[in-house]
Amino acid sequence: MASPVKLPTIHLREGRDRPLQLGHPWVLSGSVARVEGDPEPGAGVDIVDRRGELLGFGDFDPDSQIRVRIHSFGPTRPDPEETWLPARIEAALAWRAAHPSLRDTDALRLIHSEGDGLPGLSVDRYADWLAVRLTTPGMRRRVDRIAEILAGLTQAQGAWLRGETSRQPEGTERELFGSVGCEPVQIRERGRSYWVDLRHGQKTGFYLDQRDARELFRELASGARALDLFSYTGGFAVAALQGGAREVIAVESSKPAHDLLRRNAPEAEAVLGDAAEFLRKDERRFDLIALDPPPFARRKRDVRSACRAYKDLQLWALRRAAPGAHLLAFSCSHHVGPELFRKVALSAALDAGAEVQVLGTLRAPPDHPVTLCHPQGEYLSGLVLRIVTPPVSSHAGSAAVLLDASAN
Repeated sequence: MASPVKLPTIHLREGRDRPLQLGHPWVLSGSVARVEGDPEPGAGVDIVDRRGELLGFGDFDPDSQIRVRIHSFGPTRPDPEETWLPARIEAALAWRAAHPSLRDTDALRLIHSEGDGLPGLSVDRYADWLAVRLTTPGMRRRVDRIAEILAGLTQAQGAWLRGETSRQPEGTERELFGSVGCEPVQIRERGRSYWVDLRHGQKTGFYLDQRDARELFRELASGARALDLFSYTGGFAVAALQGGAREVIAVESSKPAHDLLRRNAPEAEAVLGDAAEFLRKDERRFDLIALDPPPFARRKRDVRSACRAYKDLQLWALRRAAPGAHLLAFSCSHHVGPELFRKVALSAALDAGAEVQVLGTLRAPPDHPVTLCHPQGEYLSGLVLRIVTPPVSSHAGSAAVLLDASAN
């Protein structure tokens, strides 16, 4: 029997093997003692502890702080790639097809990177088309095989490869298979319909991770004056109209997104402008508000400034709330997790002098799974707030101290 091919090897520093033993799928650069061999970006590597015991196998990335993304754990090499790659893709698609809460839509995430054991690969379905993101050199090396597998399993009319980072060369966006037109495609979601630009839109064209939050917004919308801030293409606005809101205002700063917003929600008042400026200048009061800004904390060092930005937006949103209003507020960075985000909301309420209740929390729906061993995969934190008493005064000093302490 032939011995297995020797791979380049990542030797860990002493004491840095515990995360892998617990199933965490990343090896950070600071955990690496030395690299044996000369692996190219995306090459497969073994990971061993200081005694030389094999801990796992993964993809190497010399230019990232996440030096290795793990595909398998333990002393045994995974099955050959021609076996494990299609098996994991097929498994990810199969359980979603069987999940009851994912049936009333033709737009969902089919593969969620580490959550499906496929780090660096995300695939979203929009009706008969796919949008694919490859965020690691390892997955980019497999692009043709991934396209072949997806074409066979999904029967999609076409797949579009989205660009991801500045490290990728120009021209990486292209059709992976089939045909993907330049015009937006229409999707359905729990009785709602949206036009989606899967070639050029943010993320892969739409915020699929807010599906459950949009449904809650619909349920709260009957007779309400609703405000959708950072509306993008009108996700929450359409849900409010479906739920019977008597007035819907949607604010979006991007002209292309605003054009789709008007197409998706023609009955809404679509405002092309900055959400923060709108909150400061428009003095109307609203019964239902969605506040879903972009990620302010892309890196850990951004947390303090991000918390202040989230707080400022929430403070002004509270000032635009009617008595008894509902506010759905979100952070989309794992660096600002649920506990810290709740402290941000408390700080804003104290500054505003508002009495606020927490009715629930929100996260991404089931097609965005997170493994217990990888909490960094849970990036979306949401609060369902009820404004019992709108702002009457300001207490900036005590709240500012609270926020500073919580961001440390």
